[in-house]
Amino acid sequence: MTPMIEKAISRPLGVANSLMNKSVAYQDICAMTVVLTAEQAVIQTQNGQWCFVDALALLPRVVGNVVVILPECTIEFRRQIEGICSKAWCIGSLRLSDGDAESLLASCDAVLCVGASSGRSAKWTTINCSGWVARLASDGNTLPVDCSQPNAISALMAASIGVAETFKKVIGVPSDVAPPLRKLEFSLFDLATSPKSIGPTLPQEISLPDTLLVGAGAIGNGIGVLLSQLPLRGRVHVIDKQAYADENLGTCMLVERSGWLGESKAGRMAAWLRENSSLDATGERATIESVVSGSPTNNLTVDLVLNGLDDVNARRAAQGLWPRIMIDGGINEVGAAVIQHRLDRSDLACLMCWFDSPSLDEKTIQSQLTGLSKDSLADLGRRLNIADVEMASEDKREALRKSVEEEKTICSVITEATLSAQLGVEAAAGFRPSVPFVATAAAALVVAQAIKALIHPENPVVPKYQIGSLFLGPENSAIELAMHPIDSCPCVAHRGLIMQLRDRHQRMREQEC
Repeated sequence: MTPMIEKAISRPLGVANSLMNKSVAYQDICAMTVVLTAEQAVIQTQNGQWCFVDALALLPRVVGNVVVILPECTIEFRRQIEGICSKAWCIGSLRLSDGDAESLLASCDAVLCVGASSGRSAKWTTINCSGWVARLASDGNTLPVDCSQPNAISALMAASIGVAETFKKVIGVPSDVAPPLRKLEFSLFDLATSPKSIGPTLPQEISLPDTLLVGAGAIGNGIGVLLSQLPLRGRVHVIDKQAYADENLGTCMLVERSGWLGESKAGRMAAWLRENSSLDATGERATIESVVSGSPTNNLTVDLVLNGLDDVNARRAAQGLWPRIMIDGGINEVGAAVIQHRLDRSDLACLMCWFDSPSLDEKTIQSQLTGLSKDSLADLGRRLNIADVEMASEDKREALRKSVEEEKTICSVITEATLSAQLGVEAAAGFRPSVPFVATAAAALVVAQAIKALIHPENPVVPKYQIGSLFLGPENSAIELAMHPIDSCPCVAHRGLIMQLRDRHQRMREQEC
């Protein structure tokens, strides 16, 4: 295993270790073969094709061998799949098969099918979507075959939960930890797990207000995909302080084998959006704090902010822009959440309220849990070594020596220490064992709430929605949360001034038009 692959797989392996409560070997995952296929009736729809493409972007980052079996489809779509297979990052192998489909389906370890039937065997997971509703079936259950109402948001959610279920099968998650999801329907419109309808049709064109995408990592990648697939027009400015690195190969659905690593996340995402959407996209390598303090955002008057952040202080800083609509996505190793704030709703807590507690020093927490020095914790993707053990707390050295012998990464050591201490993932705030499909589920929640706020502002608002575990599904783990604004927070204490500034910006924008 090369150092690049080791870093790329370290975060998904961290999640696998957490689910299994033991160390999962890269070699074990790479020994498995997963088939991605489709039923002809569904793959001929736009929704079916979005589900397929999204699943193809996610699967090779978390399973070893992916074989794509395409039914009869248009030449254009087949060429699109061939192009993806030729450029996509994979931890093992990825190929489009023209061989014996029945033999491959019989011999593989898991099947993810974009279709309606899941009746072949227990290793099958089937997904599709229509309108705002994402669907999944397994264990002989069937789904509605009608996928005729296009909506890329539900397609990304269907792909996310489908790949999550496939990942469970590949690593062998016990049923008492995460039982199989036999049938699931989930509406991104009203966040219902027993939706009564597929929701309203999207307009043929949606006008975005001036939009800021904060963070172009794993969640930001998913948001970018949806911004390209939805019928959007407008201006988007991307900011991120980092460049893409090896570890992003395992978590970011857009990052390919070439052309991404070492590039500014913001600049590369903006370039990709210009190539793949109708949006006027620009990018800037910067922190949100610098933007709030006055750094130009390509002359945009920001009315919509989409956050894909992993830092509490950055979330609080982003709120300081006081956009008309703020949508914040968040993940831990298994779950996804979305928080929204609308400036015209004084009853909604802002991000400064939600994240009122000061963030903890995550390196201090990690050091306390593992015994490792902060210097050893600087690179979470590398293997633990004897030098790390010698610098560690004396009471932790014996266990760490065993971890060296087992060739564990720093990432794995932190995960195991967190589990043994019976602490949740949020106790180690800066450590992010992660899988791309949890991030894309968060992205789907973010964009769904943003589009709903723009085109259906009269509908009820859920201040915070959290899927506790994608592996358990929304029906078994999701909750809706609300909180009152804090009186001492600027959203209450300085509301009059904030509204005056927004009104002034609105008048200036109208004069420019």
